[in-house]
Amino acid sequence: MAILLATGSSQLADAQTTKADTTRLQTARLDTAQALTPAQLAEKAYAKGLASFQAKDYAAAMTSLSEAITAKPDYAPPYGTRAATHLELKEYDLALADFDQAIKLEPANYASLLGRAQIYEAKGKLSEAELDYSEAMKGGSSYGPAWYKRGVLRFQRGEYQQARDDFDGAIKANRNDAYAYHERASANQKLGNYVDATLDYTTALALQPNLLSALLNRAAAQRRAGQLAQSLRDYDTYLKAKPDDALALTNRGNARYENKDFKGAVADFTQAISLDAKYALAWNNRAAAHLKLEEYDKAEADASQAISLDAAYAEAFLNRGHAREMLRKAGDACQDWHKAAELGIDAGKSYALLAGCPAPEPTPAAEPAAATEPATEAGKQ
Repeated sequence: MAILLATGSSQLADAQTTKADTTRLQTARLDTAQALTPAQLAEKAYAKGLASFQAKDYAAAMTSLSEAITAKPDYAPPYGTRAATHLELKEYDLALADFDQAIKLEPANYASLLGRAQIYEAKGKLSEAELDYSEAMKGGSSYGPAWYKRGVLRFQRGEYQQARDDFDGAIKANRNDAYAYHERASANQKLGNYVDATLDYTTALALQPNLLSALLNRAAAQRRAGQLAQSLRDYDTYLKAKPDDALALTNRGNARYENKDFKGAVADFTQAISLDAKYALAWNNRAAAHLKLEEYDKAEADASQAISLDAAYAEAFLNRGHAREMLRKAGDACQDWHKAAELGIDAGKSYALLAGCPAPEPTPAAEPAAATEPATEAGKQ
């Protein structure tokens, strides 16, 4: 189970720093007292445990925080910090139990809500996680990670507008959060706002120059915005760092194709295929580039290979139909265009009509299976 400790435990410690400073002042006075009340014992043990947690001495933190809880079981802060300590020790169920108790005692314990949300998310309890992130966001700008995390959940559900709004909140909370800009850019790209996406990816890269995913995604946004020269520059830079990325090679091939550099596109698709021979998209796209170069035999072969890898690849049937038409294989071309239309590409029907293809033969209904006799020894293979 992966838990993002940087958000959960450090956020908890930051949120409680002011409270801890006050507690330390109080406990300094308590050291001179002859007898301490349970509340005073709890405050003293909590201050000691929080200091140990911040020093990453988790064993000592656990001891002191447990002492605080024993002294005053209805005192919320030690539960939250002990939960964060359990997180650091990867004791997730124990952490969840302590977060539950902290929130029960103090419903507006935003740091504990944020920590519990992350455990829920890791356990696949996404509805519960989203509720806790929403509550944690009420804590103000200190809880920017809650905006970010809820935005990620919404993005994963395809709620791109709502996700973008959440990433807006994360950015307002922290203008230096490169990942929030990155994710807002991705939401913008899904919404078709390619210029805004490009600007956000650029900001993410300014904040974190080694964030290669932002470079790759900016290239895609620029390509979709028609900024092919800028897109190709980003793909070139990315591929210098990641030369064996078949997806990036294919995407650069697409940009080269759109820039009418068909030989360059073939080179990229070929390299992608050499890295992943089962990459149907690269085979199909190379077929399309071969068509532009009037290399019809190669186009037919590549489209056929794409179809062998994905029998429902409509675009590959369409491309193979074009190649076969140019190779004077009219009957085969008609079959391919009909298949493309059957798989959802209306252009297949249009090409078939223009070429005067006969109507496709109806698919025969499947006959009921005949009853079979049990196999004899002689009949077994």
